[in-house]
Amino acid sequence: MTLADAKDGAVLIVVETGDDEISLQALRFGIDCGAEIEVQKNIRGGPVIVARNQMEIAIGREIAKNIEVRIKGNE
Repeated sequence: MTLADAKDGAVLIVVETGDDEISLQALRFGIDCGAEIEVQKNIRGGPVIVARNQMEIAIGREIAKNIEVRIKGNE
């Protein structure tokens, strides 16, 4: 599933961050493969707000569509 599909409150592990451009943008926010993030709010048609290392980050929908995640605990 992608970050754009995630539900509010979900705790996720980043599996893949897409192409080089998306990976670089995600890395600027401290989001890389294996990172744990929590969805604070998935705004329909807008950004996905996630918490990571005590920061809230708004990730644009087009970037969120390229970040593959899995629910923490679903190995």
